[in-house]
Amino acid sequence: MTEAPDPRPPFGAIRRTLRRMVAAGKTAQFALAIMVLLTVLILLAPTRTIQLQARSLSAEVQIMGEPLQWNLDGAIVCAPSLDRDLTDPDCGAMASQLTLPDEDYEWVRGQQLRIDWTTDDLRITSLNEGSNWPANTVFILSHEDAQRNGALAFVGHVTIGQEIGAGSTGYVLEGQYTIYEQGLLARFLPSWSPDVTRQGEIRRGDAIRIVCKRNWISPCEDEEPLDEPRLFSNQVSGSITMDSDGEAGIHVVGLGVESNSMVEIAYAGRSEALLVRPNWIQRAAASSGLLALSLLFSLIAPLLLPFFEKRKG
Repeated sequence: MTEAPDPRPPFGAIRRTLRRMVAAGKTAQFALAIMVLLTVLILLAPTRTIQLQARSLSAEVQIMGEPLQWNLDGAIVCAPSLDRDLTDPDCGAMASQLTLPDEDYEWVRGQQLRIDWTTDDLRITSLNEGSNWPANTVFILSHEDAQRNGALAFVGHVTIGQEIGAGSTGYVLEGQYTIYEQGLLARFLPSWSPDVTRQGEIRRGDAIRIVCKRNWISPCEDEEPLDEPRLFSNQVSGSITMDSDGEAGIHVVGLGVESNSMVEIAYAGRSEALLVRPNWIQRAAASSGLLALSLLFSLIAPLLLPFFEKRKG
């Protein structure tokens, strides 16, 4: 009868290899130590830059940079009213039109905006007070005016879509995220490009944003934590555009600042949001630094072999 192979690891071979390493000359031990140190520095304390790209029916933006202006030429400005009998043909019930002095509206730091795409128009709601308008004022643009006015650029925090549920109208239609990463060593080498360590699809109904977690080497720019301790919003530079081909939704593109960031995905049916970041295996598999190190080791390994040979007495 044929005996089954022994599944246990070849401890004898491992012991022999360790003995050779211990008995090796100082040159070989020093080379191995350098290899191990470089491997740790390549993978240790990574910082990430996350890119989001999605087609969505809504997005929320909080301006965190310097005051900026959006060209809202042709917008109808509707301010809320407590008068139940008030009705405006363009603004609807309990709202009235405002006439503002300039069509280039300036958003100051801290301004919170919600952008909603509908089949009839594009609506920008100021969730807090502005310079010349009250909270919940709505700027209504036709699709044609929105396309003609160009991109709505911003620097701040962004949440794309909302958790889908009964009657939801502001959910994500499609999208993707890409995570770029640099280890500790790469951060001190300006010519070393970050590696793409993880990519994923954004499902319909996901609410997605970039968050930051503080650690010993990567502080977060935002000072006010989110619901979960040690999590903060990650600042994003992005833009919102209308599709020129007439597809439903707005196109939102955002690039987060470099930090210990991750993608937060919330969706209906889950009590806690999902935090997405690369694991060690994905990081090692995508690392150009480890690839270069392995090629270097393959070149110098033949030179080190004599130092591992057992010395004759």
